[in-house]
Amino acid sequence: MHTAGAKYSIKAAAQRTGLPAFTLRAWEKRYGVPHPSRSRSRYRYYSDVDLAEIRWMAARVADGIPPRQAARLARERRKAGIPFEETAPSVDPAALAADLRAACLAFDDERAQEVIRRASAVMAPTQVVRVVLLPTIALVGDDFIAGQATVAQEHFASHIARRFTHRVIDLYPTRAAAPKVLLACAPGEEHELGLLALAAELRSFGYRVTYLGPAVPVDALVATIASERPAVAIVAVIVERHLRPLADRGDLLRRTLKSAGTKLLWGGPGAAPASKYGLPGTVVPTVDDALVNLHSLT
Repeated sequence: MHTAGAKYSIKAAAQRTGLPAFTLRAWEKRYGVPHPSRSRSRYRYYSDVDLAEIRWMAARVADGIPPRQAARLARERRKAGIPFEETAPSVDPAALAADLRAACLAFDDERAQEVIRRASAVMAPTQVVRVVLLPTIALVGDDFIAGQATVAQEHFASHIARRFTHRVIDLYPTRAAAPKVLLACAPGEEHELGLLALAAELRSFGYRVTYLGPAVPVDALVATIASERPAVAIVAVIVERHLRPLADRGDLLRRTLKSAGTKLLWGGPGAAPASKYGLPGTVVPTVDDALVNLHSLT
């Protein structure tokens, strides 16, 4: 039941801890952390103690402790009545992204790593990717479009983001019985950072991830779906024209998905017209949308 002191909705808790609502639900379901009270209508409500516990666990995960182990430590601490003290000052993700952007534009790898370390001290690794690295790449991309950044600077920033995200992916072990998810960029699609961020999120929840990366030809995508038989395949499309090669082989793709028992999700700003091209599957505009849909499918 809704107890005294439990005053924050899940949206408010997400805003105050810097973690997505999806992560809060998943941690509660999988690890028992946090343990919010419920209203008569079964809505979650969090107390200040709950928020401190969430921040404490996120800090442990940021230190490289697997979420399951961090949750066990949190449960033991809660049972023993030990307070969840704040372990690091809060930071502004927008300010971190601005600092990282400046480091990238200056080709300053050491400074860029220092910014990422600051973020990692107070955020879960996947949150660093989502609220610091991806916004940084967007800022540098805007600079490039405005003629204020070069191709070299944009590539340098992308390299910084990819390097850290690959490290994040390697932090999390997979569960042997977990559903398999195939991730690929559409043919000709070179923009993979959003897909990499999703791969990190999926690994943090224990999914088995088969990551094919950028510009995957149709035949290679179809053959991998047929051989690996993933529960879900997610194809990233940033530029709409990259849907056309898939549309040209739509019948083959549809047959392969049916034979493999695989559900298909389309992600990215260029994926919205997938149904217009006669392609099967569901469009998921954001990482959160992809996670919610995938969770429901698996």
